[in-house]
Order: sequence, then structure tokens, then C-alpha cells
Amino acid sequence: MIATVLNEEKSIKGVLNSIFGQTRKPDELVIVDGGSKDKTYKILKEYSKKHRELRVFQKGGANIPEGRNIAIKKAKNDVVVVVDAGTIYDKNWLEKLVLGFKRDVGFGITIPLGRNDFQKTLARIMGKRYGSIRNMIFKKEVWKTVGGCPEDMRFADDTVFNVRIMSKGFKIDYVPDAISYWEMRRDLKELKKQFYNYGYWDGIAYKRYKILPMRSKVLIAIITASLPFYPLLWITSRMSLFIKIYFVRFYTYVIAFWRGFLSKPGLEKGAK
Repeated sequence: MIATVLNEEKSIKGVLNSIFGQTRKPDELVIVDGGSKDKTYKILKEYSKKHRELRVFQKGGANIPEGRNIAIKKAKNDVVVVVDAGTIYDKNWLEKLVLGFKRDVGFGITIPLGRNDFQKTLARIMGKRYGSIRNMIFKKEVWKTVGGCPEDMRFADDTVFNVRIMSKGFKIDYVPDAISYWEMRRDLKELKKQFYNYGYWDGIAYKRYKILPMRSKVLIAIITASLPFYPLLWITSRMSLFIKIYFVRFYTYVIAFWRGFLSKPGLEKGAK
């Protein structure tokens, strides 16, 4: 089991407690810290004293895919499970995920978690979904075959990684009873930042690798065609929180996608 973290002192204890509270304990948990400025690394070291299966490393400046690659290289087992901060795992999640994993790659189901009204509304929109790298299991040989996680992608690295897996013809298992809970962004500002980064780096991924899920292609075509009506649609979005969230997600993503796609090579930044 592996993870990479950065400045996650508010959420790291929750994910660690849910992992070490599993009905099936992990054989190992390798975590790479990308140079946290808060107490994340200190908390990880404290947990490693109580849980010998936890090994913690730190590499300042490592982005998400780089951190994952480091952790996977250091993992001793031939099967890798990826977890992520900001996620809580059902107590029987790992047991179910391993039992349902019979081929090359497996995904559990990720359920959005909302606490305040904004998060609950966003959770209804996002819905349950497979395909998240935060709830994924695969043979290490799969990771080697696709060239690892793409370290030139600060975000959307999982999109490139997953598409490469499918393009190689690896067999995928979907495990509906391996459940994780992903906490939603707390407000509109956080949501805009999240979907800006998704869109921008999907644009980079499409420019560099010609990789983009069909669902995203359709969304981009529809929203781009509707851009002349943006002012009217923005006014309409003020009618309810539900419509506003839809509007912000889609338009932020598509505008950021074109910025990423049209950015000059070597000057990509993306993160807000």
C-alpha cells in the first residue's frame, strides 16, 4: 500500500486511522511526503513508531506522480494498493478490495462525503464512481509496463495512467463493496481551484499524449459551443446552489482546459 502527501495535517490522522483499523491489515504502507511545511511529516513519523508496517520518506518538491513512483519503487510487494489523504476507508475496504481483485487492475467505489450544505449538494452532483486512483489496486508489473505515473503531469496524472493501462489491454475488476469516502471541497472557491487544475492539466495531457476520456471530449465540445451564452447562463446559475455548482464545475473546467491546451511548451503552470 502506498501514498504521497503534502501539507495534510488536518486529514492525515483520519486516513491513517481508517487504514490501521481495517479488518485486513496492510502488509506495508509506504508514504512519501513531498516536503510538507506543516505537521504532516511529524505525525507520520509518530505513527510509524506505533505501526512497524508504516515506512515514511520525504522528498522536498516531489509532485504527486513522482511521490507515487518513489513509494511504489520502495514497496516490497508485487501488488500495489494506492490510498490518498482526504479519504476515509470502510473498515472492511481492504479485505473486499483484495478479494475482488482477480486480474491485473482493480477499482473500489468512491462515495463523495459532505458535511456542510455546499458539500452535500456537491456530493449529490458528483455521485458514486469507479476509476479513482485513491481506491485502486494493481500488479506492480502493470505500473512498469505503462512507464509508471507520468511525472511531467502535476495534475491529471491519474487520467494518463488509467488510459495507458486500458490501452495496453490489461483486465480490470470493479469491486462495488470496497468502499472509500472522499470529502468534497468546502466552498465555491475551493471547487473552482480544483476544477481549474483538472481542466488545465487535462488540456496538457491532451496536447502531450492525445489522451482524454470520451466523456470529457463531449463536455468540452458542448460547453465550448455555449460560451457565447456565458453571461445569460451565469445569471441563470444564481437561481440555486445546485445550478451554480454545475455551472462553476463545467465552465471552470472547460476554460482551464483550453488554457492548458494552448499554453506554450515549458511554460505550463496550471495550479492556482
